[in-house]
Amino acid sequence: MTQSPEQYYFNTHLFENSLRCHNQSDEIIVDVDDIVSVLPLSGDGYKLLFLQKRSDDPKTKDCMCLESIRLKSLSSTLRSQYLCTELPNHLRHDRSEIRIVLSTVSGIGSARTFHNNILQPFLLHLGVCHFKVYETLSPQTITELCNSQFIPCAEAGIHQTIILLSGDGGLADVIDALYSAPRHPITRPTIALIPTGTGNAMASSLGLTSHPAAGLKELLQGRPRPLPTFVAKFSPGAQYVTEDGRARVRVGASSTTKSGVSKIHGAVVASWGIHAALVADSDTIEYRRFGADRFKMAAQELLFPPSGAESHKYAGTISFTRWNDQTNSKYVETMESKEHMYVLVTTVPRLEREFVISPESVPLDGRLRVVYFGPVDSEKAMQLMTSAYKGGEHVHEESVFYSEIEGFRIEFQELDERWRRVCVDGKVVAVESDGWMEVHKEAECLLQILTSAACQD
Repeated sequence: MTQSPEQYYFNTHLFENSLRCHNQSDEIIVDVDDIVSVLPLSGDGYKLLFLQKRSDDPKTKDCMCLESIRLKSLSSTLRSQYLCTELPNHLRHDRSEIRIVLSTVSGIGSARTFHNNILQPFLLHLGVCHFKVYETLSPQTITELCNSQFIPCAEAGIHQTIILLSGDGGLADVIDALYSAPRHPITRPTIALIPTGTGNAMASSLGLTSHPAAGLKELLQGRPRPLPTFVAKFSPGAQYVTEDGRARVRVGASSTTKSGVSKIHGAVVASWGIHAALVADSDTIEYRRFGADRFKMAAQELLFPPSGAESHKYAGTISFTRWNDQTNSKYVETMESKEHMYVLVTTVPRLEREFVISPESVPLDGRLRVVYFGPVDSEKAMQLMTSAYKGGEHVHEESVFYSEIEGFRIEFQELDERWRRVCVDGKVVAVESDGWMEVHKEAECLLQILTSAACQD
């Protein structure tokens, strides 16, 4: 831009997937996916908000930033899809307390940059000036915020909109803290999720990773929907795992006791085997700099150990709780095989934007589905996991068991703690020798999440 675009009114022309904006001195091409919103001006015309990389400011060079220009008129397409004439209740200061949480270590650490360059300017354009911003200072920050501020407000009947710039871990911390607190009647907080993590399973499943502006659009167009959860319970010796892989009790976590972690609430995934091991092994500073590729790198090392040994066969007894439509009751089915490789239970279709782990899952419908395969050779295991990047083709393989369940239980029969690690929404837990984990759906819903996706009410 040669001059400040706000000083001039632009005409627009929509062609293919771009919007051409031009006046006497400037022309700007905006990708349709980068359009955030159109706001009416107090006089004549409109204000177009969109994302664009800046090249004229050394501080923000090549960073995506929020830009705005004035339009003389508005086409029917822009009017119907992007015009915002009234703020939704969850962004109105007189209707909801607005809080912004920046998870500074999620993914590659982009939350602060996104907030400064995009989110905060966007809110100010909307006239939303009353909000509080919190940055995570430790892995316990979100839990501490929930216990000291969010939960007391919810118990006081105050509506809250928590704009969460994080991956699945930040959402998991809010969920677990809320369900671990003493139960009192609450006003459900509303989560507005803006993905800045590595996998972003919930955000990907809700369509929030399809393009950079998607999370901002949901702030205006999304509506609060109940967020279903599940609970994972553990035998008394289970402990959280630190970054370096050693088990310990995580100090300050609301769901821990003196004997270790007893339960975790989640909304995305619970797993054992290859998935849990690769999440645990890749959760280091060294791996995190590779973004989502860290999972593939860890999987490669697990399936093809540098020593040349075979990949591990996980020993334990797995039981699934299922529903019988004829008797209208639950029943338990125990697997005959005691050796396993991959067992993952999820409520969402995607673990990453392109990784379709459960193609039949519908976001927020509360149903649990299991993806399982037993010991196979390393090449076959890698092929099965790679097939998830092809629209979820793995679930059609003969070696894969894929079904809806009500819950499951694992009784571990591993001597080495490394093979007794499980994953619940990114949290890694080491279960003691001869210990167990069981997962079932949570009946009570304590949170809402903003979405305009095609979800089940």
